[in-house]
Amino acid sequence: MTMSKWGGLASLTMAAAYIIPALIYLMGDLRAAFGPLAYSLADLLAGPVWAASLVVTFWVVRTRIGGFARQRMAWATGATWVAAAAMVAVACIRSANRHYHLAHPDLHLEDSTTVLVVWSTLVAGVLGAGWHFWGWSLVLLGAAGWATRRLPLGLSTLYIAAGIPAWFVYVAPDLEGGVVLLGVLVSVWQAVHLIRDKAPENHASASVVA
Repeated sequence: MTMSKWGGLASLTMAAAYIIPALIYLMGDLRAAFGPLAYSLADLLAGPVWAASLVVTFWVVRTRIGGFARQRMAWATGATWVAAAAMVAVACIRSANRHYHLAHPDLHLEDSTTVLVVWSTLVAGVLGAGWHFWGWSLVLLGAAGWATRRLPLGLSTLYIAAGIPAWFVYVAPDLEGGVVLLGVLVSVWQAVHLIRDKAPENHASASVVA
């Protein structure tokens, strides 16, 4: 397994981390026999697994651009880490809230409007921040791919097309479904590109694009 193929595997894992948690959150039943386990799996995939896959994939894609767009890649790296941290935070908040509810059924917290509003607002806020910085990571990566021609132009365009709406999820939550769909497309195309392992050689003598 080359580094590029590991990146492709991480990208496929990221695609699964979009789809499976969304299905569980939409159709799961917490009161079912394996309901808590299913929701815990969703939290794991949507948080730590998604974040780790994002970081690994970005790192592999970054090696293909190398030193050809240093400024943009430096900013993209920071945005990637912030997005990953925010998604892990969302998973931790969801998990902690759920387990507290299950551990204290006598409090009937699910009937408390205040608890539900505070929890929903907190999750939506941190989630929106995660999508926002993920959007910046993609746009900067796409811009670097366009400028350096080190990535397929179609993939670079898709990065930008997915990243721009992700900026605005925090002010328009209805955009999240479309952003998730674009994220799946990005992950699958990215995985195919990395697994094929046809990146050009990164010549040290090439000029650097700021």
